[in-house]
Amino acid sequence: MMTMNKTRLALAVAGAVSLVSVTAHAVDFGATTTLQNTLEVTVVQELDLGTIFATATGTTAAEGVGALVIAALDGAVSDPTTDSAEVNLTSLSAPTPAQGSVAMAADFTLTFTDTSAIDSATFGAAGSANIATVGIPLSHESADPAVPDLFLMHFTVADVSGGVSTENAPNDGSFEIEQDFGETEFVFNIGATLTTAPFDTAEATYEAGIYAGTFEVTAAY
Repeated sequence: MMTMNKTRLALAVAGAVSLVSVTAHAVDFGATTTLQNTLEVTVVQELDLGTIFATATGTTAAEGVGALVIAALDGAVSDPTTDSAEVNLTSLSAPTPAQGSVAMAADFTLTFTDTSAIDSATFGAAGSANIATVGIPLSHESADPAVPDLFLMHFTVADVSGGVSTENAPNDGSFEIEQDFGETEFVFNIGATLTTAPFDTAEATYEAGIYAGTFEVTAAY
């Protein structure tokens, strides 16, 4: 009886030694990340002003400039409330507002060209002579310097998703964006005011065709 018990004990110990002799194997995993320290504005949709009708600039400053307000929310067209210009600028089809997006981690500022120096009250009698130095030109496809430009100014923002925008001052082009809780992308529409060129030295005639230009939008914390 004693011999059998010793044999069983020896087998049990041998089994235990076998379990701890398994060879360990280590492997290295790679790790990568992309770091971004600036905010990037993505163009989702360009600003399409549709078809407009215009013939010429005014012959005197008193005739003013033609102007149309394009709403950021839905592209609805209206006249500036203070517009009394004799120069006509008429929308013949519905514009489409521009749309952009910004990937965000916190509140930030969205900035357009500052056109606060242009007062819409001067679109009429005063002719807004500083439009040509402050506004964003849209030039005729011919690049003929004799053909006057159209001008964009007074940019506006409509929130689509992800946050709430607040304009810092009328037409200064600066909007504070407050991030909605849990959101990582702010999507927004862009509207603006379109005008004819101001009177300079003589009446200038508009030519049929495509008028185009670009405006800059930046985002920063």
